[in-house]
Amino acid sequence: MADFASLATSYVLADDEDEQRQLAGKAAEAIQNAPRKRTAVLNWAQSINQWMPHNNGDGDGDDDNVIVRAKALGFLAATLEVLDKNVLRAEQLDHLLVFFGAMFAIDHKAGILAAATALRCLCAMSHFRAPMAAAVFGHLVKLGDDFRLQAPPTRLAIYDLVLFLLRRDDAGVLAHLQTSAGPSAPFLRDLLQLCRHERDPDNLLLWFAILQQVLAHYQPLDPEVAEAVFHAASDYFPISMRSAATPAGTTVDDLKTALRGCFAASALAAPSVFDFLLQKMDQGDALTVAVKVDILRTIHACVETFPVPVESVVPHTSRIWNSLKYEVRHGDVVDTINWTLRVIEAISARLDQIPEPAACLRDFVELVLADCIGDLGNSTFTKPAGQLLTSTLRGGMRAFNLVLPSVLAAVKETLSKTQNANHTRDLVAFLNSVLQTRHDLVEQKAKEAVKNDSEATPDTETAGPSAVTTEFYSHDGTVLGLLDGVYLQLWNRSSQDSVVLVEVIRGLAALVVQRTEKQEPPPPPPPPRGAQPRLPPLCSPVQCTIIFSTLAPRILNALPTEDETTLSPVDSQMLAHEAMVALQLATVAYPEGFSSLVAKVVALIDAEQAKLSASKTTAAAKNNTDNEDVNVLRDALSRVAYIGCATISDPPEDGSLAVGFFRHLTGTLVASLESLLGAKAPFCVSLAVLSGIYAAALHLRAAFSQRGFVPSVADQAAGKHATAGDHNGRDSESEQDKDRLAGPFHLYVDEALSIVRRLYLRATTAVEGNDHDDDDHDDHLDLSADFDMPSSSLVSEYDDQDAYLHQLSSLAAFVVRDLTADQQVGAQLHTALFRFFHPSHTPSRSSFFHNRHGGRADVLSLGILNGLRPSVLANDTEISASSANLLSDFGVLDRLPPRTRLVRNNIATVAANKYSASTSTNTANAVAWKATVADVRDRLTNEPPSGGSSSPPPPPPLTPDQFARLVAVAAGAFARLDPAARPLAPLLALAPAAQVQAGNDQSFKRALQMARLLGGLVVAPTTTTTATAATSAAADRGVLTPENHAVVKALHRQWVYGQTVQTLLPLAFPRRPATEGENDDAAAAAADAARRVSTVHTVAILALVRRMPVAVYEDDVDNGTLVRIVVAAATTLAPQWADVAAALRVLTTLLAARRAEAVQGHLKAVVDAAVCAFAPPAPPGTSTDTDATLAAVAPPPACRKQALVLVGELPEHFDKTLLLPYEPRLARALAASCGDRVRELRTVAQQARERWNKVAL
Repeated sequence: MADFASLATSYVLADDEDEQRQLAGKAAEAIQNAPRKRTAVLNWAQSINQWMPHNNGDGDGDDDNVIVRAKALGFLAATLEVLDKNVLRAEQLDHLLVFFGAMFAIDHKAGILAAATALRCLCAMSHFRAPMAAAVFGHLVKLGDDFRLQAPPTRLAIYDLVLFLLRRDDAGVLAHLQTSAGPSAPFLRDLLQLCRHERDPDNLLLWFAILQQVLAHYQPLDPEVAEAVFHAASDYFPISMRSAATPAGTTVDDLKTALRGCFAASALAAPSVFDFLLQKMDQGDALTVAVKVDILRTIHACVETFPVPVESVVPHTSRIWNSLKYEVRHGDVVDTINWTLRVIEAISARLDQIPEPAACLRDFVELVLADCIGDLGNSTFTKPAGQLLTSTLRGGMRAFNLVLPSVLAAVKETLSKTQNANHTRDLVAFLNSVLQTRHDLVEQKAKEAVKNDSEATPDTETAGPSAVTTEFYSHDGTVLGLLDGVYLQLWNRSSQDSVVLVEVIRGLAALVVQRTEKQEPPPPPPPPRGAQPRLPPLCSPVQCTIIFSTLAPRILNALPTEDETTLSPVDSQMLAHEAMVALQLATVAYPEGFSSLVAKVVALIDAEQAKLSASKTTAAAKNNTDNEDVNVLRDALSRVAYIGCATISDPPEDGSLAVGFFRHLTGTLVASLESLLGAKAPFCVSLAVLSGIYAAALHLRAAFSQRGFVPSVADQAAGKHATAGDHNGRDSESEQDKDRLAGPFHLYVDEALSIVRRLYLRATTAVEGNDHDDDDHDDHLDLSADFDMPSSSLVSEYDDQDAYLHQLSSLAAFVVRDLTADQQVGAQLHTALFRFFHPSHTPSRSSFFHNRHGGRADVLSLGILNGLRPSVLANDTEISASSANLLSDFGVLDRLPPRTRLVRNNIATVAANKYSASTSTNTANAVAWKATVADVRDRLTNEPPSGGSSSPPPPPPLTPDQFARLVAVAAGAFARLDPAARPLAPLLALAPAAQVQAGNDQSFKRALQMARLLGGLVVAPTTTTTATAATSAAADRGVLTPENHAVVKALHRQWVYGQTVQTLLPLAFPRRPATEGENDDAAAAAADAARRVSTVHTVAILALVRRMPVAVYEDDVDNGTLVRIVVAAATTLAPQWADVAAALRVLTTLLAARRAEAVQGHLKAVVDAAVCAFAPPAPPGTSTDTDATLAAVAPPPACRKQALVLVGELPEHFDKTLLLPYEPRLARALAASCGDRVRELRTVAQQARERWNKVAL
């Protein structure tokens, strides 16, 4: 047999917890394997006798052995924790319970924690019986007043033991206590006496749980005992606690919830509970908001959970109402108002559940009506009265039936008398809440019917409608009467009161979504089991049509009419938005109404076309007057698209309804668009119609995303915040929704792709024959005849055509990116890059570029290319990322239109990014890409291309436009860290300075332009967290976005910085000062050349760094190298204001990144540079030659704004003592800037001035 004494000794001497666990495990194993377990258990228990007290006192004589004795008892407790629960028999449990229970009487110093832990283990044993629990409680209460002297962890172990016992339903502990102790529950009284001084938050949490468990499950319980429990709990109310140093652990909200559970656990003390809470509530201003909310939440919990509401709630409803109604009537704190309303709703709901013969609900409703009906006629109290009445209505259908007739009559009567717009607004808002309440009750009833249907057996008889339900629907006529009797009258009467019209619009929406009971005959196809049936609409088709006709003009033209003289444009826009939201709800309820909206918007398009066609003879007049009308048309189309496509309603199968709206709207708009193009209407109208098609796709795609259906990985990352709420508590339901939505989503994608194909075919045409623009091609794709313009056309028409093409390109990218790689290949999208969906067009050589008419059609290639997945492009056998495709126009770049150059550069970037040799299965593509990289390298080193004649002439110097193309190709490759392209980085960084020629100003200007282009090597982060977000243009993000499947490695910015900026840092500012011996002309020329080269390098550094986060270059910030260069650039580059703005932006970024210490040593130079950038020029006759030079080229608004932003950040990051020397100067400069001619700059200057005013205090 194991030597338990030796194990106990080793345990006591051990300090390592792992070793102690091993020793306890050995002891447990020895007990389990012993042939005579009774003897083993006895020896195990006696193994600690040497440390136990040898008298019947309290152990005070053994103070020296307290720690050792505690560890010895811990050995027994640790053994029980790992002992199998089936080992100990009932008689052994009795003996051990007596042994450990004795510790509560004889060893208050050392044995309590271990004894409580051991008892907890014994109570969990399989052979534990309910009668043993009484003995445990008897041992616990022997602690008496010594209980509060125990350490909090010891008391916590005792609370845990008690709670565990009370929750052992399998052993029937509470049931036995009820039988043996009776209603008086003496054990509970003893516990109340024992624990009355508890203050530890963790212990209180368990103590409250114990009280709640007993109150809720100990039946019957003497009311006096329940009162005692309530008084014990009420001593802690309202509960609070000091904030802990660490947020982990029990919080005050945990304690409030647990204490609230004690109050609401039993209705035996209901009179005392409500008296106590209402007396607290009546203290008025003496209570904080938090305490008031706690009281209201506790009352709400009691009202909701007390059983037998006739006895526990009804006697107190009058007092609760009279006490709480003033929190709404005179209150102005949102939290207390909301919880008061929830209490009133809970009372109404509990009384609504009482069977009909009882008059409890009727009495309560009469009480509410008596106090609130009169307040509806008082404009001061209309809103709170409506809130109280709405809470009462929400109790249930019976409450609704009792309240509705009185409130409708009172509202109608008051509306007929009042002339106050705000009073009318509050009354209509109350009617709207009544309608919303009715809608919620109907939906709740339908869900209950679905639940009952799913739980019913085939033999269950279907119950007919109850009398309450029948009465509820008997008010349908009265509710429908609100359309003509209230809403339409107010619409016509209050055409110039925006506050009233907003509520009327919301009311019309609330009315049209109302449902009613099923009509006879029932619908032929019954809904699936468990599915919520669609109830018929309350409004008739005629009434729905009237509502649509009433609201439609608001969305079609948001500008005030001639009759609406008091409505401001802002009010009109607000009403248009409200009408749009209302019609969206109405469309879900009455789908047929959407067709009328589409017809109206088509009529608007036709009217605009007719008006513009009639004014063609006066082109100048047309150009001045059509912008407003076209904007109205564009806004109307956007609103209609939102109404039909922005929501996928429940159930998820209705996704097909939204797709149907999308098909109807886009099909109609495409037909109108083709009509406009055929009639040679101005492209501003065609562009507006195309924007409507795009808006429909955007809204429907977003609706799918909001329902959790996001097909692509990139979009999942981008839309995670929008869909997180759909996965809380209903993961399986969300997965089912996604499965149901897959079909409608693919229908949407197919329809959208067919629209793109149709519009591409309309916009382009295949042209065969020679082309003077490109002798290498004998067949081409060109823009269609829709884009032919007479020589007298305005420049704006040309711009509108290009805007149309770019919009169409964006639509194509938006649609194509949602297709999988297989779907893209199946749709032949990789050939549509150069064929534009023309099936019969087979060019002799595939190319991204189309040279006719200045390459205006190239943007259509860019749209498809943006949406393609990288694997599709990398494995394409018909087109590759070769020089022939990316650099074929290199020699004519300077002659191309600026838009075409930008588009082609974007094409080069995207193609170089999405092409990857590692993912390509076509070896020819890999060879082509390596040849492209070699070609770029040769052009950067100014070497002739390989494979030419034996002595070719050197190529001319690179122009900025040509360099931009090389940067574009490299940017796409660098973003994915392409190994073949890595050697290009230092060549690109040094290429601008290599263009500088001594004494040649043009070469210097060209070099500066090229240096600024180097910023295109960096793909900007998708989110901006610095203070310079306001100055970050959207274009800074570039064309490589995750949504378009671009391959952007996380560390590519760090790599680009290391290969470019760190190469340039030793070559840039600040320059070495001139020395003796450099005064001759040759030395001066060399110094000037060196100055220009260093300036170019500095500009290149700024162009690169301004697009990078501080984390990329923080090492060079710490050593001061980069900061010195940036400050020198800010102070010396003027009047190169774009470069000065870049330097100021980097400095602002450093401040926002909490790196002000890096700038502190240069504070004077920073202030000088900023003031030079934003301060107005000096008055005539007072300026120096330098000032006159700077004034000749005034800083543009963007530079002035960046300087003002930087100056405004200084007081936020530097101590006042450091800034005081500069305050007078900046105060004058900022005061002058507050009068800047640009409004936005005035705002920024005023904000900076307010911050600097605090410096002077």
